Amino acid sequence: MLAALAVALGVVHLALRPNEFKVAIPSADTVDQRVFGLAAEALRTQRAPVRIEVVTADNAKAALDLLESGKVKLAVVRSDLAMLGKAHTVLVMRREAAVLIAPKAGKLKKVNDLPNATIGVTREGALDGGLIGPVLDYYGIARDKAKFMPVGADDVATALRQKKVDGILVVGAVTAKQVSDIVSEAAKASKGAIEFIDIEEADAIAKRIPALESIEVEQGTFGGRPPRPADSFNTLGFSVRLVGTPKTESDDMAELVRQLYLIRQNVNAAIPGAGLMEAPDVDEATPFLIHPGVRAYVNGDQHNLFDRYSDWIYFGAFALSGLGSVAAGFFGWLGGGNATPRVPVQQVQTLFDTVRDAKTREELDAAEREADAMFRSVFSEGAAGKLPDGALASFGMAMNELRSRIAARRANLAG
Repeated sequence: MLAALAVALGVVHLALRPNEFKVAIPSADTVDQRVFGLAAEALRTQRAPVRIEVVTADNAKAALDLLESGKVKLAVVRSDLAMLGKAHTVLVMRREAAVLIAPKAGKLKKVNDLPNATIGVTREGALDGGLIGPVLDYYGIARDKAKFMPVGADDVATALRQKKVDGILVVGAVTAKQVSDIVSEAAKASKGAIEFIDIEEADAIAKRIPALESIEVEQGTFGGRPPRPADSFNTLGFSVRLVGTPKTESDDMAELVRQLYLIRQNVNAAIPGAGLMEAPDVDEATPFLIHPGVRAYVNGDQHNLFDRYSDWIYFGAFALSGLGSVAAGFFGWLGGGNATPRVPVQQVQTLFDTVRDAKTREELDAAEREADAMFRSVFSEGAAGKLPDGALASFGMAMNELRSRIAARRANLAG
């Protein structure tokens, strides 16, 4: 019976131990490095059942290789790489668009004017032809006819004013402050007279290349007076995705998604735009593979601790009931005839109700302080050998569950 109890407690210990997720992020992707760094700290502070560790990769391909080799459980890559190998989408972190800006007095008016034009590209990371290349191909323009050169965010106005470039291509989330700032700089250099190049056939191009998306930038997205843009326009973009492989259990991945959703507003408050992360649409036809754990989370099919370990929990409860009478007698002996148990069972049960009904962070803080004081008291008696192992094990399980509920309630209140 003691062996059965030990097995049951061991299973519960393993189930309650935080699940570690290593996530590979390209070195050039400083946005997601900050997002997951902050998420890791928040999950650790709230004692969530999952933990995140950021692993920096040389580039996106290296991050995907780390995922495929099993050295990490997650990777952040662009949508074109997310379609390769065994990568399964877990979350869509954000969508980035290619916004092409040009002075109204310049020669760049539409896509067909790209030949023999010089475009300054400002973005985090290396330049590539992943966005503009397909546009040139669609319009039958040789890729070497358009010239691209990197331009720092602080050099946009100078490059336009000195006519080093004919237009500016900024790649990023259209709601990001960085993109709005660059649009503002371009407007200053052109005395407010700028225009946004509309890629009218963005839908058709996106259908040819599934990794790309057609994005409509609405009027006034970038602010300003008059609003910029003055009218909505179409462009191309891609999604940045958190991906995993089927090697990770569905329930573990579902729990990760749940925890990230609980803290995403807190992350967004510190890093504007980070709260744009969303689960992929599991009902929409898509060329991307979607992790089964994400489907379980979205459809409400996630298994909780009881569902996954019910047999062992019942087995452990049966073993504990057999020891109940022995434990009761032992408590009576420890108390010198006093029937009151030294483990504060009623106090623990009361704290469970208090945490569940807490309406403010102050109430949760008070409950956590009471739990800490109770833990120190029981720990002292246990260390002195005044409590049996069975009672200590039960108290430990209760404290783990109590702290988990406090963290979950705190996250809900913060949300």
